[in-house]
Amino acid sequence: MEQSTSFQRKDGAELFGSFHLGDAELVLPVAAVQEVVNYPEAVTQLPLSPSHLLGLFNLRGRLVPIVHLGQLLQVPTQGELRAAKIAIVELAKGCVGLLFDNTGEILRVHGEEKVMFAGHSSSLIGGVLKLDGGHRILQLLSVEALGNLADMPILKLDAHAADTSRLRAVRGQRRQSVSYRVGGSRLGLPMGAIHEIIRVPELLRSVLASELCLGMLNLRGDTLPVLDFARFLGLSPTSPGGFSPGDFDDPRRILVIKQGDICIGLLVDDVESIVSYHEEELLAIPSFQAQRAELFASCISKADGKQILLLDDAALVADPTLLDVTDGHRELYRTEDNAHGVQGKRRSGPRETYVTFRLDQLMGMRIEQLREVIDYPADVMQPPGAPPFVRGILNLRRRLVTIVDLRALYGMAGYHDLGGAKVLVVENGEEKFGLVVDAIENIVTIDANDKLRVPSVLGNQIDHALRSDMKEVVELPDHRTLMLLDAEPLKARLAGERVH
Repeated sequence: MEQSTSFQRKDGAELFGSFHLGDAELVLPVAAVQEVVNYPEAVTQLPLSPSHLLGLFNLRGRLVPIVHLGQLLQVPTQGELRAAKIAIVELAKGCVGLLFDNTGEILRVHGEEKVMFAGHSSSLIGGVLKLDGGHRILQLLSVEALGNLADMPILKLDAHAADTSRLRAVRGQRRQSVSYRVGGSRLGLPMGAIHEIIRVPELLRSVLASELCLGMLNLRGDTLPVLDFARFLGLSPTSPGGFSPGDFDDPRRILVIKQGDICIGLLVDDVESIVSYHEEELLAIPSFQAQRAELFASCISKADGKQILLLDDAALVADPTLLDVTDGHRELYRTEDNAHGVQGKRRSGPRETYVTFRLDQLMGMRIEQLREVIDYPADVMQPPGAPPFVRGILNLRRRLVTIVDLRALYGMAGYHDLGGAKVLVVENGEEKFGLVVDAIENIVTIDANDKLRVPSVLGNQIDHALRSDMKEVVELPDHRTLMLLDAEPLKARLAGERVH
């Protein structure tokens, strides 16, 4: 169905588009329908949303919510969801996508063929069309009633209406977010909101434990509750059973959020990556009248068509449910700590945050030295005459990135499969390098006083290039040794090489 600018015929007839939904045939004014599209390949579930909101999809830079009209009208749909059609309907406060089984036809309707219902302004069926002498009855959807539904998503900000000159003025340094998965949704939190990320330890039993609060842990003197983040967001809960300390195959992680007196752990299914973005690249999320809807600030749209829902960390730590849990634990266990004289355990030295990764051994790099983390690209350009440690060049958002194989650079065994590899993107002035590593582990915070110099007798046994870039190690709370890789000498050496 094509969008048109003239819907009132000279003979007084109106144009309507018909759609099939189960056994029913419904119509909408053509003036209200922007276009009809196929069911999108990538649909992002919005946590805490009503059941009739199937998710969001990116339609040319604008997030559009998909509304399951069959649920609202209690009409069973037919056929596969992927074969359905989405009618993009413009409402007074934004647009939505209405799910239909398939499209019908464009109808030219005269006034006497349209019957409007009176006194039912809240009804989704605002009238009927009586065609073919009354033998064909079509139900007329009320666009006004659709816009007035309590849980109808409303676009917070129409990105297309934004002032482009203002966007250019605020364009600045790229921001970073940690992306993770919870109950089938891909979510993100600003990098600055996350104190650290840890594996799932053996949780201590809490007298305040519940379905939401799984227990507590002691993190260097801080006693903090651990929440099942999936339950908090109304998603399929992460199973609280099966916690096995030291189980390095368990992908689940605990995001430690610390702001002021608030310190809490959020259990997530896994941590995916570090995502870099500009503020003006974010898409507005349609809001609806639902609990905790203010948690969702905006959306990062990925090149693969998938979306990352960016949470508002300030709204998260101000959530009443979360505050009740944290306040209860803080008061209860602060009292116990005082009674047992365990104050003063915290270190006062400077703390440093590292992204840890695998490269045969467990290694870490200062988080401020990283621009972002991406999956290993499917296609890279192969420059002629490049050194053996250069795997190619990637065009990353109109910036060329030299992909460096750290295994080859440090004389390690080569890759058999790059399917699960990650790329750490670092900058050296105007130049970007992508450092290939086996996998991303965690984000950890260490005390700078705990770092140890690599003994010379051990340093002499490792590759010369690695010895130049790795001069310190630290022991983690789980008793593993973390090798600290310094990106500065590595970047300087790469910049001096003729790599392309």
